Amino acid sequence: MLLAFELTGEHDTLPKAEVLACLNALCIVYDTIMFLKGILVIDAQIRPETLAVLANRLGMTHRIYEVNGMSEPKEDAILAMVKNTDVYKCMEKGSTFAVRVPKNSSYPEKQALIAQVGALIKGKGYNVNLSDPSNTFVLLLTEQTCFFCLLLHSTDKKRYGARKPQFRPFFSPGVILPKVARALVNLSGINENELFLDPFCGTGGLLLEAGMIGALVVGLDVQEQMVRGTAENLNFYGLTGALIVGDAAKIALRDNCIDAIATDMPYGRSSLIAQAGFRPSLERLFPDALAEIHRLLKPGGKAVVVSNFPYSRSLRHSFRVLETYVYRVHKSLNRYITVLKKV
Repeated sequence: MLLAFELTGEHDTLPKAEVLACLNALCIVYDTIMFLKGILVIDAQIRPETLAVLANRLGMTHRIYEVNGMSEPKEDAILAMVKNTDVYKCMEKGSTFAVRVPKNSSYPEKQALIAQVGALIKGKGYNVNLSDPSNTFVLLLTEQTCFFCLLLHSTDKKRYGARKPQFRPFFSPGVILPKVARALVNLSGINENELFLDPFCGTGGLLLEAGMIGALVVGLDVQEQMVRGTAENLNFYGLTGALIVGDAAKIALRDNCIDAIATDMPYGRSSLIAQAGFRPSLERLFPDALAEIHRLLKPGGKAVVVSNFPYSRSLRHSFRVLETYVYRVHKSLNRYITVLKKV
């Protein structure tokens, strides 16, 4: 089965990486067919229930489609492709349909193309229903290819909007937005009922997203106020977790006990760390915390680390760097995302 993922535009490559990380976490065998301008196409055999789990996990994907045909992005080629596509395999007798083209498509005559494709499908014995169709066909258009797709899953934008930091009981400025937090959690490869740790949990944004996909969450912060606030936020969304006030460089957990870690390293908060009686130097905190992350991770486990500077390969830990990304927060601030694997 060919599947197309219509990705969000927050980052050029992070949404793709999230999809692939989730496929790997769910043990789905796939081949990447194409990745171009926010569209990822893979070949994979996925059961409907597994696809539903995948769709529910993703934070940076708008929609998932089944690809029923491909052609050049020219009108005559598109119409010939649709005419030759066997729509009967995905449409029951008496079902209705609609045809869409994404709003961000640069195709010059979208409405005319939609009308012509709709007429071809109607000619096969199906009725149009634009308000509540049984099936929605979508023409995904790139510069080289048109994909004739059937919509399988669409992300509910409201679920992430409802978890924006300002809507939580406990709020602190400068936290990661829910969609990005979900992507970071997914990059860690965590699965349901596995142990997930954030050693700099702050207000609990990463723990919330990990808990939402069924992970068992453990959070730690040097500030008691943050730990109390995280507990309040988790409870607000019906989640629980093990929360600790303490030093991220000295965590009272046994070796090799954590399945996956994601964390946003502190920046610009050295005075708070010093006031709390722990290591005052952020420069020293980073390598010390990484050493502790390495100790706690199970062999083969992943840590996703967000920091204010690039990860240095000179740090003496047995990590393999899998991926690195630069995420622009605003004009004067970039955050560096590094995916590490314990070897």
